[in-house]
Amino acid sequence: MSKIVFLILQAVLQLAGSTSLRILKSNVVALDVSDLSSSEVSLQCGEQYEGEQIHWERNERSIPETGNRITVTIDGLRGGNFTCHRANHRDVLNYTLLLVHPVSFPKGVLTQSTHREFVSCFARNYNGQFHCSWKWHQERKERAVVYFAAIRNSSLINCTLDSDISGLTCIDQNYCPYSEEPKSINLTLFVRNLYRLEEHQRTFFIRDIVQPDKVNITKIQDDLFEWRPPGTWSLPCSFFPLSYEVKVAPNNHNCNHTGSRVEKLEANVTHYKVNSKKPYTFCIRAQDTITKTLWSEWSHHHIRKHRHTSEQ
Repeated sequence: MSKIVFLILQAVLQLAGSTSLRILKSNVVALDVSDLSSSEVSLQCGEQYEGEQIHWERNERSIPETGNRITVTIDGLRGGNFTCHRANHRDVLNYTLLLVHPVSFPKGVLTQSTHREFVSCFARNYNGQFHCSWKWHQERKERAVVYFAAIRNSSLINCTLDSDISGLTCIDQNYCPYSEEPKSINLTLFVRNLYRLEEHQRTFFIRDIVQPDKVNITKIQDDLFEWRPPGTWSLPCSFFPLSYEVKVAPNNHNCNHTGSRVEKLEANVTHYKVNSKKPYTFCIRAQDTITKTLWSEWSHHHIRKHRHTSEQ
C-alpha cells in the first residue's frame, strides 16, 4: 500500500432535530444523537479529488456509494471508519472515523467510582502536577481514548496518556503554589467502545484535589511512635502544614474500624505515645491543614507486645 495521506476532515451534515456533527480532531467526528433512529451524514474525500472516480470502504468493506461526496446512513450506534480510495482500491486518500455519541443515554463505557465519579483527579502536592484516572466497564473490550485536554484560563496544560489508557498525568507549568488559584482547570475526555462515543467533563482547582501520600512512620520504641511528612509533600512544611489523625484500634482490626475501644486523635504533632498493655494497630494519616480536603491513605503498624510486625 502506498503512503497514506491524512487530510483534515471535511464533513457536511444536513439533518433536522437535535442531531449534530462535531469535529473532535482531524479525521474524527462525533455524531450527537438524542435517540437511536437512522441519520444520514454527508462525507467528502477532499476538495482536490473533485471529479475523480472515488470508491469508499466502511470498516474495510466496500460500500455502493462512489464519488468525492457521498451520503451514508448511520443506524443506532453503528458508526464506522470510512476510507476513500482511487479506482484500484489500493491507495487510501483520506479517512473519516465517525463515532456516535448518544447524548441522552446513561454512560456505558466507563464506570463510576465509589465517590460516584467517572473521572477521579488527585494531586500529591502543590507542584502543579496531578493525575486523573477512570475505570473501563468490564464488558467493553474494544475501548480507546479518542481525545483529552486539560485547560486553565484558555491555556492548554501538558498531559500524557498512561500506558494502560486508564489515566492521564498532567503538569501545569504556569501554576504557582504560593498564590491563590484564580481559575479552575477544565478537563475534557472522550472515550469510545467500538463506535460508541462517551464524553466526560471535570472542573476543579488543584487545592481541592490535593491528597498527601502515606505518612512515613520513622520510629517505634516503647509504644512511642514518630513520623514525618510524606517525601512527596511540598516544602517548606511551615508554608504547607499538615494535620494528622491518629487512631489506635484493637488487634486484628484495620484502620477503618470504629467502636468504643478505638482511640482517636487529630493533632499537628509528629509523635504519639500509646498506653496499652494489649496488642493493637496503630494508624496515622495526613491532611492539608488549610484546605482540609482529602486525607491520605492510612499507614499502620500491628503491635503484638514483645514483638511487632510493621507495614506502611
